[in-house]
Order: sequence, then C-alpha cells, then structure tokens
Amino acid sequence: MKKVLLMAIMLASSLSAFAGEKVIDLYKSEHCDCCTQWGKIMEKQGYQVNTHVMNDSALNALKDKHAIPADLRSCHMATTGNLLIEGHVPAEAINKALVPGSGIYGLATPGMPAGSPGMEMGDKKDPYNVIAFDKNGSQQVFLRIE
Repeated sequence: MKKVLLMAIMLASSLSAFAGEKVIDLYKSEHCDCCTQWGKIMEKQGYQVNTHVMNDSALNALKDKHAIPADLRSCHMATTGNLLIEGHVPAEAINKALVPGSGIYGLATPGMPAGSPGMEMGDKKDPYNVIAFDKNGSQQVFLRIE
C-alpha cells in the first residue's frame, strides 16, 4: 500500500511539473493587440496563457528586472517555467528551449518581423532570427526562421 501511494505521489508531482511547462504568463502593454494575437497562437500550440496587462512603465521595469537586453526588446514579454520570452517568439523555439538541460535563460525575436506569430501579414513572411540571451546580456542565434 505504501509503495502504491508513493508511486501515485511521484506521478502526480511529475504531471504537475509537466503541466507547469505548458503555462505562459504574458505581460503586455495596454495599447498592443499583436501581443494578444501571439497569446492566442500559443494557446493553439497547447499552452495555457495567463495575460497580464500593464502600463508601459511597469512593463519596462519588469524587463529591466529580468535583464532583457535593450536591443532585443519588443512589445511584450512572457515567462514559462524558468524561460523568459521577449516578443514574437514561435512555439517551435520555446519548445526546443524548454528541453531539460538546454541552459537557455531567454529567447527573443527582436522587432516585429512579418510572418512571426501574431504578426501575420497575408503572404508576407520575413526571415528572422530567434536570439538566445543570458543574464549578462550575451546573445547568440538560437534558431533561424525562413
């Protein structure tokens, strides 16, 4: 009986940890709609999105707190697990960064490239880089989207 109870507790804790990885907290400006579109796309990719609307000053303070490099900043930021997400990062990159042991602190899609999630513009799709960054501001291309 103790063994069954222990296994049930272990299973429940592993399921809740997995479910936690599928939750995104989205922090967005009160004046921006493309952020809302990005959140809807993440929901279609299986994430539960909790949206927090903020004024621009509070949003910038949050980005400062998390050391998001100024040259990578966009209209919204989000978190999932221990991962920071800045801008219109696709789910494909987020899923790849959430793999245990990736060591990724944050991902960003600088600017607002046409065709990125939430920035759909018909057939127009600009190629863009998803940038990985760390707390010290070091950056590298994580994924190229064509």
